[in-house]
Amino acid sequence: MTSPASEPGEDRLVDRIGKLLAQAEGTDNEHEASAFVERAQQLATAYAVDLELARRRQQEQRSRGGGEPLVQERVEMGARGKRGNRHRVLLYSVVAQANDVMVNVAHDSTYVLGFGHRTDLEVVERLWASLAVQMVSAAQRRMDRGEHRAAGVAGQTWRLSFYDGWVQAVGARLQAARERAVVESPVPAGDTSAALVLRAKAERVQSFYSSTSEARGSWRGPWSGRTARSSRAHAAGASDGQRADLGQPGLRRRGQLGA
Repeated sequence: MTSPASEPGEDRLVDRIGKLLAQAEGTDNEHEASAFVERAQQLATAYAVDLELARRRQQEQRSRGGGEPLVQERVEMGARGKRGNRHRVLLYSVVAQANDVMVNVAHDSTYVLGFGHRTDLEVVERLWASLAVQMVSAAQRRMDRGEHRAAGVAGQTWRLSFYDGWVQAVGARLQAARERAVVESPVPAGDTSAALVLRAKAERVQSFYSSTSEARGSWRGPWSGRTARSSRAHAAGASDGQRADLGQPGLRRRGQLGA
């Protein structure tokens, strides 16, 4: 994904998140690693509140609106037919939901279109890219140990069921981190609550999406056409998702990720 030059504040945000990801990669302590993903989300949410207040004041000072424009950007999920594309899309969607970004999905799940502020889109892609690498790696480690065979489940069924649980757990953690950040976010006297600030921002993104999106139909999701699932694999995915760390690979290489 390419974007115009960032404002200094945006660069600082990206740098701080990058440092959190590097710290997560460097620790073997699962509790510390778990804290880093939530801290990254809290930082993104708190920054979004501060930025939204700044935009509001800027618009109030101008006679004709203005402010930072909303944009649409494309992120590649993988080649057509690539295993795991639908779950990468689902993971992008839950990260986007926690950061005020709306999403359209290609009919074949090869890419998504994100709609929102450029800073939010950058945060979403960085968080998603790191989490996607971790999701794939976590599933592969368990399959290398033969857990799918022990459960008497086909490898593809086990992997996709693992992804189901992993994305669900990570999505819940991101939302919880966002909610904590909203509660803890300091809002200057005279301003409305952080929750109302973000609600107004979300409504503006929704309006932009409605006027810009050319989507037709609905995305089938990662469950369409699947006839077999594994509850043991789902539970394993949920367990690993609860202690997911954010690895650095997403910051070094953007675009298509491994299966």
